[in-house]
Amino acid sequence: MNLRNGALSAYNLAERRFPEIDSGTDVTDERALREARLGTFLGESIDLSREEPFRVGSLWAEPARRTVLAAGGVERRLEPRVMQVLVALASAKEATVSRATLRARCWGGRTSSEDAIDRVIRLIRRLASEAGEGSFIVETIPRVGYRLLVTAPPAAELQPAAAEAPARGPSRRMLLASAAAGAAAALAGGIYALRNLPGQAERKPIALAILPFEDLGRDPRAKQLARGISRDLRAALSRVAGLDVISDLSSFALADRQLAHQEIGRRLGASLLLQGSVSQSGGALRIGTELVEAERDSVVWTASHRGGLADLFKLQDLVTSAAIQQLEGMIGPERVTERPPMRRRDPVAFRKVLQAEQLIEDSRTLRMTAKEGDALDAADRAFALAKEALGVDRNDVGALLALAVLTRNGWTRQMTAQPLTTGQRAAAAIGFVRAALVSDPNDPAALTALGDHYRRYEWRWGEAENLFRRALAIDPNLPEAHWSYAYMLGTQGRGIEGLAHAEKLFRLDPETAWRRVALPRLLYIAGDRAGALRRYDSELAFAPDNLFLIREVYLIHLSEGDGAGLAGLRANVGRLWQTRPTPAGVTKLASRIEAAEAALSGRPQAFLASVDADVAAFDAPASGPSATQQGRASVDLLYVHALEYAWAGRSDRALDLLERALAARSLYWPATLPYGRAEFPEAVRKDPRYAALWKSDPRLQELIQTRLRSLTSRQMTGTLPDGSRVTGSVT
Repeated sequence: MNLRNGALSAYNLAERRFPEIDSGTDVTDERALREARLGTFLGESIDLSREEPFRVGSLWAEPARRTVLAAGGVERRLEPRVMQVLVALASAKEATVSRATLRARCWGGRTSSEDAIDRVIRLIRRLASEAGEGSFIVETIPRVGYRLLVTAPPAAELQPAAAEAPARGPSRRMLLASAAAGAAAALAGGIYALRNLPGQAERKPIALAILPFEDLGRDPRAKQLARGISRDLRAALSRVAGLDVISDLSSFALADRQLAHQEIGRRLGASLLLQGSVSQSGGALRIGTELVEAERDSVVWTASHRGGLADLFKLQDLVTSAAIQQLEGMIGPERVTERPPMRRRDPVAFRKVLQAEQLIEDSRTLRMTAKEGDALDAADRAFALAKEALGVDRNDVGALLALAVLTRNGWTRQMTAQPLTTGQRAAAAIGFVRAALVSDPNDPAALTALGDHYRRYEWRWGEAENLFRRALAIDPNLPEAHWSYAYMLGTQGRGIEGLAHAEKLFRLDPETAWRRVALPRLLYIAGDRAGALRRYDSELAFAPDNLFLIREVYLIHLSEGDGAGLAGLRANVGRLWQTRPTPAGVTKLASRIEAAEAALSGRPQAFLASVDADVAAFDAPASGPSATQQGRASVDLLYVHALEYAWAGRSDRALDLLERALAARSLYWPATLPYGRAEFPEAVRKDPRYAALWKSDPRLQELIQTRLRSLTSRQMTGTLPDGSRVTGSVT
């Protein structure tokens, strides 16, 4: 496979050359045009990517992701057609929707059999049934159509900790029982719950059958092309550990007999089917792909890629990488029954990658001490070495992952100059990770990189955990996997579990400062505040110019409203520098700490002026925010500034910044999330906007429910909704 052309297109980030998944319809002939016109009379065709999330009964639907979230936190992924019909019925506000309208809006006006519509309605009714009795029903209006009726109010949701405990709130025992019941419900499974595929608990690989792709063109040679793409996919996916890919001789033979998906799956023993289509018009080529859960005959994932015939191999790489990315998150570590063989590496490329990786670590450390010029030099050299390595071996996994790190963080001079958001950089970086997984789908570092992307930028908690655990099943001593997994577990409030990974990381990599910081952070979340502060003090004594560390300790004391702690931190920093000149960055941060002390004492003017200046600099259109500052993602500064405004008494500004931080996927300081040991001040929590922010995304709701379960099981220290304090069980 030719990965190089596709992967290296990310070098020029400003051009954004990454093909997007296209959910639209090709209108290439007169018939399609007539069908499109039909849709204008009966309502516009539903484009799921543009539909806003909505609630229907007790379910939260997110059309763009084709997911519904049920009470208890169970997420289900629906077929595209099922989600379109659900949108059409729900948006009608209990009015009747005709079958003709459903054809126009959900089938693009194409002639669809009555059975096709009946099948989708059956699936939606099954969804309503499994969501809970009385959630909603779909009523048939004979000879007319259907209408959706909500028959009960939405189920009660878990709320962030209230600012004040109610006078007669539920007892702690009731809350513990409720959380346990919620956990059981979350594990119960659902219609299309990808994390609960049939047989997933069994220690054997998932069986996948790849069916021959359908030729939608008139050129007889295209049929061979379609079958060739199917066989190429099988060759690539056969290397994924935890996946048994059925022989194409068997799967093609059954598919040619036009059997139903359930029958093909039963006869092949396959729980998943991968199918697709190839259409060619002139010099243009379009490859569509679908992943089907055989037993339920439900589409769980689709993608579409377009290009010219000259780009055939590049398109094949993109199709393969997208399929691998989707499947990797579904395969838990229990599926990996033996350690898979690793891809052999060219020794010349390997040496260049080792040099690049060391320079990346140097660049990260230099940024933590505000040595930006030296950090850029190191990153530029690392970038050049990674490109040289790809010149030797165009599929070298280490080189591709090095470029992913540099791209995501925007660390080179060229990347720093490009006005891209954190999300845009992450989207560009994931192209390199995909290419790495195509090169070696079992590489633990590549699996970890995908998991890290999911937990930081997409909040796909379950899939990220599968990837981290798979990486560690292949390489139990991989520092990157322990580090990223520990941070995700800390965010979820699973502090005791995360602490085990942080301690293992400390033993594996005792000399790398940015990894060592995971240990005091997890100690703090799990409940050992004194142990965490002692560890931070030891780190500061070793690296007194590390602004990242100083700011981390500053956040602990600020988020607790601890003025004495801030004074102690400032005094400690002063002692560390009393015999030598203090760096400008340390002096500036010490002034910020002093201003915060004054703010907590009722004199916030200087503190507010300092925070205002930083926010204005962040928003300055002339320069734009850099991808990282002082070792942390720049969007995390929005979360930090939200905390600072909160403790300076500016709840309005705090909520504005918190909203921006959450929109940018920053959950920087886990102790301040709902149910944490140092949640936002009471004045902020009383504002209705605060509770609304944590309910604005179903993935956030899932996170908050996980944190409550973690708290009731004493995985972390925090406060229950009734105001009771729970201390983590760390020893």
